[in-house]
Amino acid sequence: MRVTTPALAFALLVLLASPVLADPIDDCNSNTPDYIIDGCTKLIDGGKTSNEALAIAYFNRANALDDKGKHDAAIADYTASIKLKADYVDSYLNRGLAYFDKKDFQNALADFTRAIALKPDFARAFYARARVYEEQGDLKQALAGYTEAAKYAPSNKAVQKKLVEVKQRLGQ
Repeated sequence: MRVTTPALAFALLVLLASPVLADPIDDCNSNTPDYIIDGCTKLIDGGKTSNEALAIAYFNRANALDDKGKHDAAIADYTASIKLKADYVDSYLNRGLAYFDKKDFQNALADFTRAIALKPDFARAFYARARVYEEQGDLKQALAGYTEAAKYAPSNKAVQKKLVEVKQRLGQ
């Protein structure tokens, strides 16, 4: 599951930078990938938004592109988002997920590890990194990752399920 940014925060950032762009803002924050791509592209190309708002526009557009299976374009937008806001932990997580979908496990691991470095209690990043290890057959590292994810999200059923599965596969 990808992380999304609250629309209200984005709208406020862009409104402060350029109150004329109400329709692209609405589109960039909609739930329809084509509208998101169009609205965010207008904001990105408009040149009247702050760097923080641009980072969010790239992030939102990347999410929409990824939803449409356009992983390379999504990765490019997540990267643009990170260049504008180097501590944007959600961009690292979601770019890692796009890499994972492409089976580019080395880059996925790097992004999940960076997300964890930025936010040491980020259960989703631990879970995602554990999935990479599991996919690669490194069940001990996968178990360690799922255990960390469970520490920060103890009631998450997906994490608990993976813990049980990996322990069984390891004979524990």
